[in-house]
Amino acid sequence: MGKKITESQMLARLEVGSILLSPLVVRRFAAESPSGGVDARIEVGMPGEDTAFRFAVESKANSTPRSVQLAVAQAKAAVRDNEHPMIQVPYLSAERVAELEQQLVSGVDLCGNGVVIVPGRLWLVRTGQANQYRDSRPLMNPYAGRSALVARMLLTQRRWESLSSLTAAIQGRGAAISLSQASKAVRALEEDLIVTKDEGSITLQEPLRLLDKLGEGWSRTGVESREAFRVAKTNWATALSFDNRLRWVVTGESSAARYVTFWQSGPLIIAVSDLSLARDRLEGDPERVRSFADIELVETSKPEVFFAFEADEKGIRWASRLQTWLELQAGDARQREAARDLRARLLQELTP
Repeated sequence: MGKKITESQMLARLEVGSILLSPLVVRRFAAESPSGGVDARIEVGMPGEDTAFRFAVESKANSTPRSVQLAVAQAKAAVRDNEHPMIQVPYLSAERVAELEQQLVSGVDLCGNGVVIVPGRLWLVRTGQANQYRDSRPLMNPYAGRSALVARMLLTQRRWESLSSLTAAIQGRGAAISLSQASKAVRALEEDLIVTKDEGSITLQEPLRLLDKLGEGWSRTGVESREAFRVAKTNWATALSFDNRLRWVVTGESSAARYVTFWQSGPLIIAVSDLSLARDRLEGDPERVRSFADIELVETSKPEVFFAFEADEKGIRWASRLQTWLELQAGDARQREAARDLRARLLQELTP
């Protein structure tokens, strides 16, 4: 777990003589009053050289894209003659540093990353240092687990009139999520500048980034046990659906051919919430040689696996397009190739 830090502690690191971003050294530091528009004004220079550069510095105690955006706006608005805007946050990724470069704004973190820009005179960049500080946003990862259901729902409909309507839609798809959990997820997505809120309504602004974030957050872990079977009955879907206690769905891997050109050998893989219960309902014969089996049951407690499935006329519950893409993009070379085609289709559906 990373460290926490306050803005006052961050400003204390800008004391005279400290290294701002190697090899730049702080020569002067002046804290600003609340009416000054920024937290501090500093002067920095290279060791052994007389030339100095002045900056208006705005610090934020967390590193979310929204915090960075606010800090940039404040620093830009507060610069005086012969000054340049600078922000300070606990951590700057290479992506954040590149964004600052595009805006000609300097930025430093507490891990040794940053960029210092004086147009026409100085351009210093440092990246690659690990994050030692955790964000103080309400939810650490809105792209995995139950929290990711909010992001998934936004990818089915980009605008929702209220948080309660969004939460109710998720619950209507069979997922257990509270209004509080959904609220935290939306706030985290807002901090990442992926959604906006306006008078209670919620709008997805960055579907491409959201899709990629969900891909990064997806993990194949969570399978607790598995068993292969030969099945004589053709109505196995009806048998599995008979007991309301059992949640089941054909996995994304086995659903791929429904959405894209793809062939996968082996048995049909079905995710179930209770392997013992599913085994009793299926009434199949266990098969030790997986390649000879008709069906393989895999038990998982991950709620997102079962979310928003698509049922056909035979009652077979296929994984959603999004779930299928998530599984394929984390798979082998053939699966990743199929995932690229499916991703293009998903994005096409999201285009307004």
